[in-house]
Amino acid sequence: MKFPYRFFRSYYYPIIPVTLIKNSKKVNTSAVVDSGAVLSIFNSSIARPIGLDIEAGEKRIFQGASAKLVGYVHNINMIVAGNKFNCKVAFSDELGTSFNLLGRETVFDKFIVVFNEKIRELTMDPS
Repeated sequence: MKFPYRFFRSYYYPIIPVTLIKNSKKVNTSAVVDSGAVLSIFNSSIARPIGLDIEAGEKRIFQGASAKLVGYVHNINMIVAGNKFNCKVAFSDELGTSFNLLGRETVFDKFIVVFNEKIRELTMDPS
């Protein structure tokens, strides 16, 4: 599946739609596909509508390029590029970016991921 990069605040980003699922509740959002992120990190506000008890997850400290943040890791179902699977996601109230981050662990192994910077297009095909 191909996704054109989105323009946001003077730059283009590989932002794609993502659906998080817990039991029968779903929330649609978007995330930057981030090959530099080991784990996916989403803002906690995304988890609350699906009834996730954020602090019940495994507490971890994440070190980014400019700051540390506390997140709580959960196994959750996700739909990405038309594929539903279970993956690890950290939720944090401290996420300082404008975007949720879709990281490598338990996500990239399900796809062939190609960042085509020349034409500003991301391809995610099931592997």
